[in-house]
Amino acid sequence: MSLTGILLAAGGAQRFGRDKRRLLLPDGQDLLSYSARRLRRVLDDVLVVLRPEDDDIAPALLAIGCRVCRNPLPERGMGSSVNCGVQASQHSDGWLVQPVDLPLLREATIRRVAERLRSAAAVVPLCHGRHGHPVGFARQFRDRLLALDGVRGARPILQRAAPDVVWLNVHDPGIYRDIDRPDDLARLAAHWGSLEVPGEPPIQSRRGTLGPDGVRRQR
Repeated sequence: MSLTGILLAAGGAQRFGRDKRRLLLPDGQDLLSYSARRLRRVLDDVLVVLRPEDDDIAPALLAIGCRVCRNPLPERGMGSSVNCGVQASQHSDGWLVQPVDLPLLREATIRRVAERLRSAAAVVPLCHGRHGHPVGFARQFRDRLLALDGVRGARPILQRAAPDVVWLNVHDPGIYRDIDRPDDLARLAAHWGSLEVPGEPPIQSRRGTLGPDGVRRQR
């Protein structure tokens, strides 16, 4: 089964106030590169959805083995980016859809969703009663994903297809701990160590804290 990871990175980050894709994480990587590499370690085909003006970002993503596509109308919301990603990967048997701003998401969780999708129509990870990402869709949802538009993303599809959705319990609050506002930076710094999970590539975090500008400051 051929799966494509769709990394949604075309949003405007209005609530964050600046381009959070360039935010430096405690291990020294920017948010976009870190998220792309993590997804790429699980899936052979990773497609990053960018904005039309992102000429300076695309080369680094191509260098780590990702493909890129441009959402011509990113202001229309997440649904339009999902649509764009599926259009550019219609050869796939399924898709794992993930926003760029989930740095605490564990690689093992992505792998579990991908494995479960091989025998399911749709998969949503669940932790402490809260759902999150990545969300997996089998090929039978292709036409519905191609019809998406707007800010709600694929949520309406999941609601209508509820009997076919597998809710996958995971011990990973990183599925919903996104970076949405500047205040989330303190939480990111506090929880970064939770990424060091046995059986996964270690992340050599450096001591320090994230300032309000997203820059790591050494202690």
